[in-house]
Amino acid sequence: MEYPSDLLNLIGEVDLEEILTVFTRAMGVASIITHVDGTPITKPHNFTRLCERYCRTTKEGIKKCKQSDRYGGRESARKREPVIYNCLNAGLIDCAAPVVVDGYHLATVLCGQVLEEPLEDDVARENALSIGISDISGYMLELAQIPIMSRSRLLDIVNLMALITKTVSELVLGKYRLFKSSQEYLNVLINSVSDSIISTDNEHNITMVNNASEHIFQWDTSELAGRSILSLLAGQKSVDTYLDKASNHCQEKSWLGELLAKKSDQTEFPVRLSISAIVDPEKEVNTGYVAVVRDISEEKKVQRMKEELVAMVTHDMRNPVLSVGKALQLLAASDLAFGERQLEILTMAIGTTNHIYGLANDLLDNYRSETGQLSLFKTIFDIRDIVRNSIQQLKFYSDDKGITIRYRVPQEPLKLTGDSVRLTRVFTNLFENAIKYSPEEGIIEVSTIMVSGSDLKSVENSVPSHHKKVLVDGRFYILSEIIDGGVGIPEKYQNSVFDKFFTIETINLPERRSVGIGLAVCQQMVEAHDGCIWVKSPMTQCGPGRNGGCIFSFILPAV
Repeated sequence: MEYPSDLLNLIGEVDLEEILTVFTRAMGVASIITHVDGTPITKPHNFTRLCERYCRTTKEGIKKCKQSDRYGGRESARKREPVIYNCLNAGLIDCAAPVVVDGYHLATVLCGQVLEEPLEDDVARENALSIGISDISGYMLELAQIPIMSRSRLLDIVNLMALITKTVSELVLGKYRLFKSSQEYLNVLINSVSDSIISTDNEHNITMVNNASEHIFQWDTSELAGRSILSLLAGQKSVDTYLDKASNHCQEKSWLGELLAKKSDQTEFPVRLSISAIVDPEKEVNTGYVAVVRDISEEKKVQRMKEELVAMVTHDMRNPVLSVGKALQLLAASDLAFGERQLEILTMAIGTTNHIYGLANDLLDNYRSETGQLSLFKTIFDIRDIVRNSIQQLKFYSDDKGITIRYRVPQEPLKLTGDSVRLTRVFTNLFENAIKYSPEEGIIEVSTIMVSGSDLKSVENSVPSHHKKVLVDGRFYILSEIIDGGVGIPEKYQNSVFDKFFTIETINLPERRSVGIGLAVCQQMVEAHDGCIWVKSPMTQCGPGRNGGCIFSFILPAV
């Protein structure tokens, strides 16, 4: 044991990889075993895209990762216990535990690539630049995906790491002690996890469970052995989903999803379940499955409380705002002699209350849509009227910035069946965005045209290919487009702008900060009318520092 490379001679590479595989599946963190100098011994397990695609792709980045791993190993060996530290590359939180045999630091087990709280943007950019990263936006996007983990959870993982390194250290003392101690420590490892870990054979009969399974399912561990894991699932839908994922989706990678489970008293509860195949590496055959089950009852309860709070707040906010708005409108329509400045302030107050009322409606409609409580009050109307009314509602807002909204009004009526109030909100939300991000004295173009689902030539340049599946041959549709000359939307964000609470924030454009609910509601309302919505940007090829603008389009079935 003079050289660190002797570790692979003392422990099979397959054994090391299997230990890390079980560890990463159970804990959901990245892990690797390295020599004391920081060079890898095993493959990286569950590494984040930030580390794979950025931190370890440049010469300086690889150098810093190696230095960081070496530092963690030396500190843990010096203290003779696992340590938690910030990596020297991206500043993520890593954990290191030494493999010490007879006082000799043989190798280091490392895990982590998580954060306790998001890094400051300036610090993150400085880290990226220091290792020669040119794609800063991509680096920041991947950094935003790094898991946030509490200190208590990290400590649990460190404790588990301590057991793992102790196990690895014991393994090198000989085959006999390997066999004896590995069984003992494997049980300790598995039973130290708060999630239920269940292994089954190919017929889904339980062969092993950890102690947490007894608490989660309220069955004695001895009673669970030999039962079908399907008996722990509630409802045929959960059973069918489990069988389908086990048979078709987890042979090469694990599957993670939410199902309904049941306790020994038949009480049903939601779980997040991960299932993976157990493959014999020598025979290359599937010998069974391992499932990790987490009770998410409390998570669901908190989510319901959040949804109910949103519904309650929006309900309570709508009524007083509506009352104030009506009072202001009555005041403006009265015979009182208002001065020009007074009338301007009154008009601004009416516009503000309309905006707040619209935001409350957006929040409420979003809640109703996600909870299946959205009801549409459909009538037949002309979409041209909706467009004109929406433009009029925002006239003060557009006039304040000197923005002109040009609507090319079709001569023929454009009628459809739908909820005119909800579709008016779609237009006002899109107009508000266009006005907000357009430069002063800018122009916003609006168009509404009739297209045919069977005449693909008339729409092939307008409707993205992945949306054309909603078009039915022989049916007519109304295509609405709103074009602005604003800052545009980067291509990497164009599939995300319709996600709830998604916002694009930049240093140079602080006005981009928003709630991030308007476009999500637009998509929900359009899809509720059997339509689709999308965005394209930039609309023009402009030089550096100039705006390219964007076009929001949506299509709805016509009468």
